[in-house]
Amino acid sequence: MNSNFIEEMKEIINGDSECGYYKEPFMIKTGITCFDYLNGKISMENGKKVSHIGIDAGKIVTVIGKTGSGKSTFAAQIGGNIVKRYDNGLLYYFDFENGMTIDRIANVSGMSEEECASKVQINNLGISSDAVLKIVYQLKKFKLDHANELMVENKEGIYEDDGTLTKILPPTVIIIDSLAAMMPKDELGVEEIKGGMSASANAKANNQLFSRLVQPIAEANIIVIVINHIKQAISMGTPVAASINYLKQGETLNGGTGAQYMSNTLIKITASTKLEEDKTYGIKGYESKLELIKSRTAAAGKSMTLVYDQVEGFDNDLSLFNYIKLNGMVKGNGMAYKFVGLDDGNHNFKMSNFKEKLASDKLLHDRLYELGEELLCDSIKTSNRMKIATNAPIEIDEPDDEVEVSDEDADIEEVEIEEDAE
Repeated sequence: MNSNFIEEMKEIINGDSECGYYKEPFMIKTGITCFDYLNGKISMENGKKVSHIGIDAGKIVTVIGKTGSGKSTFAAQIGGNIVKRYDNGLLYYFDFENGMTIDRIANVSGMSEEECASKVQINNLGISSDAVLKIVYQLKKFKLDHANELMVENKEGIYEDDGTLTKILPPTVIIIDSLAAMMPKDELGVEEIKGGMSASANAKANNQLFSRLVQPIAEANIIVIVINHIKQAISMGTPVAASINYLKQGETLNGGTGAQYMSNTLIKITASTKLEEDKTYGIKGYESKLELIKSRTAAAGKSMTLVYDQVEGFDNDLSLFNYIKLNGMVKGNGMAYKFVGLDDGNHNFKMSNFKEKLASDKLLHDRLYELGEELLCDSIKTSNRMKIATNAPIEIDEPDDEVEVSDEDADIEEVEIEEDAE
């Protein structure tokens, strides 16, 4: 192999401005730990195993589910969690369904009134798919024009070769709620129902929109979160096959295929077991199955059970507790629970006072996240073809050695729960 020829060919490619350039992808944590690891990956960097968790920066994420499953809450929660960690982070909510409020975003993300006033913008009137595209291009131009002033050290643990934190453009999150309700500008204000032809035109416009979003959002670190409804295809004869892998038979999605094709991550949320305030976790809500229908970083088909609080959204503490309990790291019964490794009796708790105990007992809180992240990190699958250095450390607060996931762990990772609650 003549390396000179390769270098000359590279110079030809890189010397042509129309050929573009390569931008190294990275991931941003969403603040929902179980999901971040579910969609995580391990790569080799400078001879070490490095864990990357969260969602892909500057990409499209689609959240699907039936009505009332918590799709909008999940999108608002992870969007708020992302932008509140960064100076000049912004959450822009295209509320086509007129269902979201600033207060709701504050409740589920934990942002203060001042943070929401600074970092959150909701638009719900006169908006269209054309407006989404226009805003994205305007934001891209602004962020690239002011890149030198906007660049900040990342908070995801990504380092340069010299040991300094890599600088990035602060994330901008755009939420489209929902794809089924979005339509082109030409369709706004039309006083007649056009039926199938109009739906087809909307789907075509949506496909064009998502194709045109991919490059500008990647350049400017804009994360687009699309909310879409699952609908059931009606069949008079042969059952209708699922529209994409890991959906159930007959389940289809609205608004064309553009969001499906262009999404780096497609998440299905299914509500299941109801939770009452006088039982189990002491909250009103339900357990939710979060499943990766599509992922360009992790294996599709994996799922995780999260705990959903109707007031405060997806509860990170309770979801982690549920996960480590399933993995045998919680001992005791309803009278007194304890975490493995905290055996002196000073950190025991009941489920009825778990959240209060967690807030006042730092050691208990730290142990919850230590156990949870160790188990979750071990659950990330790596390719057998990856050349891994012996005992190479993972560059986050996880165990140093790669741990084999047993069949028992694999069963726990994808928990079977009840069918959708309507």
